[in-house]
Amino acid sequence: MMLVIRAGTTDNPEMSALTQHATSVLMADSLFDQVAPVQSPVGLLALAPLPHVAFNRVPGFQVLLDGVQDPGNLGAILRSAAAAGATVVHLSKECADPWAPKSLRGGMGAQFVLPVRQHRDLTASARTLGVRLIACTAAGSISLFDADLTGAVGFVVGGEGAGISTALLSQTDRQVRIPMRDGIESLNAAHAATLCFYEWLRRAPRS
Repeated sequence: MMLVIRAGTTDNPEMSALTQHATSVLMADSLFDQVAPVQSPVGLLALAPLPHVAFNRVPGFQVLLDGVQDPGNLGAILRSAAAAGATVVHLSKECADPWAPKSLRGGMGAQFVLPVRQHRDLTASARTLGVRLIACTAAGSISLFDADLTGAVGFVVGGEGAGISTALLSQTDRQVRIPMRDGIESLNAAHAATLCFYEWLRRAPRS
């Protein structure tokens, strides 16, 4: 890993200490501000290889994300999935990059503890995962709170606009809806996914 440090921050003792213990380069303030992914950078960037997170085979659930294109939503879903006990997340080819800056900020570290499989053809691979597929849709035939979530399950969540593709939806075992008051059509994809994950966790056997 290599650190890139904003030259104007080297008077900070913590920044100065980093230059002594890691491979680092100083970058002029004006150039650093241009390449930083946020408007008010703290003065530190890092170049590092993407981590490989091994598939965790402890009891949990899988997640299939179909066309979630907003990186903030994607990161938030990964964060909730990791917190609630997901074992792996599969991303369709149309999903946002989970390693984009906004996705990383939304994930708050989830990408480093949860296996994320990118560029998957979910329609072709969904039935090979060995789980019952539960789709979260507004037209679901049963309430999430009444659905059978026992055993090995995979939650299928669609993108903000198009939702779950027809081809993938046809492979799911159950379509569930989240109960809502009249006048509200749907929830944000990240909020809907989080509700599904935590309903699973609420019912999961305690060790």
